[in-house]
Amino acid sequence: MSENRSDQQKLLIEGQNLVLDARKVIFWQETRTLILSDLHLGKAGHFRKSGIPISKRVHEGDLLRLSDVVSHFQPLRILFLGDLFHSDHNEEWDDFEEWMKRQQGVEMVLIKGNHDILEEGIYQSTNLKICDELKEGPFHFTHESVDTELYNFSGHIHPGIRLKGKARQGATLPCFYFEENSALVPAFGDFTGVYKIKPAKGSKIFVIAEGVLFGINP
Repeated sequence: MSENRSDQQKLLIEGQNLVLDARKVIFWQETRTLILSDLHLGKAGHFRKSGIPISKRVHEGDLLRLSDVVSHFQPLRILFLGDLFHSDHNEEWDDFEEWMKRQQGVEMVLIKGNHDILEEGIYQSTNLKICDELKEGPFHFTHESVDTELYNFSGHIHPGIRLKGKARQGATLPCFYFEENSALVPAFGDFTGVYKIKPAKGSKIFVIAEGVLFGINP
């Protein structure tokens, strides 16, 4: 495997300039759109309802990191590729609503995922725009990957890659994964799992580890 390291990586896909960031986001420069997936906000609250004492600080950390990313890129739009909220309404959604109110002038679009099951009235009470998919320019944005004539960006599976070290040590780390006609975006939320993918020949992988991107050619 060959490797290079940075906290950001620039890619040209379908004639469009993208910036991958180690904070698990993509910035589409031409449209000033911030792309991310699978925050799973409210998952900690969902566990607490089941008697498992998970602190809400895990999601507060996600929102702080998201604020940092927004401050850095100054996007006109944030595109969430599904599973923004993990389950039924709880206080962590209220925290997210307060966060949205502070993002003046930023359009927010949610492509609904399988965990986005809040009542429609809750979404309608915010400035969050809801859709099942979005086709724009050369790209087709969905939660789960689809067959399409456009280049497909999706999340859903929380992609990761297994790296092995000496003495049989290893770890499965989140990654951005690019094939010829599609890409998988890592889960933004820290309180999520990682699914080990099997890279296809010719794919590009950018692994995330402690604020660094590792570009790997399998």
